[in-house]
Amino acid sequence: MQVSMPLPNQFQESDHYIQKNSLNTLKAYKEIGESALWTLSSAKQGNGIFQLRDSNSETFWQSDGPIPHLVTVQFQQKVRISHVAIYLDLKTDESYTPEVLSIRGGLNVQCLREIRVLRLENPNGWIIVPLSCVAPDGSSTPYIYTMNVQIAVIQMFHSGKDTHVRQVKLFGHEDGS
Repeated sequence: MQVSMPLPNQFQESDHYIQKNSLNTLKAYKEIGESALWTLSSAKQGNGIFQLRDSNSETFWQSDGPIPHLVTVQFQQKVRISHVAIYLDLKTDESYTPEVLSIRGGLNVQCLREIRVLRLENPNGWIIVPLSCVAPDGSSTPYIYTMNVQIAVIQMFHSGKDTHVRQVKLFGHEDGS
C-alpha cells in the first residue's frame, strides 16, 4: 500500500521536544483537534475523552487496559499537523505518567507508521513535539500531511501499568491547511 505522507523509514528515539508551562509559543498555529474524531484504547469511568480535551490541566484521561495505551485522532480529510502538545504532571501522577511515547501517522488507522519516539525526563507541563517529515528526494516540511494521528503510551515512570494524560492538543501548520 502506498502512503502519500512522507515519513521516515526508520524511527529513532528522540529527545526533540520542548517543555513549557503554557502554549504561548504556538500562538501562530491553530488548534485543529476539535474537527476530529477522538478514540481511546480504554478509559476509567469519568476519565475519558472529555477530560482529555476540556482544556483543564486538573482533569485527565486514565487508561484501564493493557499497554500500549492509545489516543487515536481521525480527520475526515488530510490535514497538515505541525505540533502535538501533551500536558503531563510527574509530581502529581507519579507512576501513571508516560515515560516513553510513540507518535504515529497515516492515511488509515490500520497502516500507521511511527513518526517519533520520545523518552521523557521529568515531564511537568506542556510537552510540545514539533512534527516534520523528509521526502524521499531529501526535501523536508515542517508538518506531516495525514488523516490519522495516534499517540501511544509505551511505558510509564516507575513501572506503572495505567496512565494519566492531562491534555492533548494538535496544531495545524500556519498556512491554515
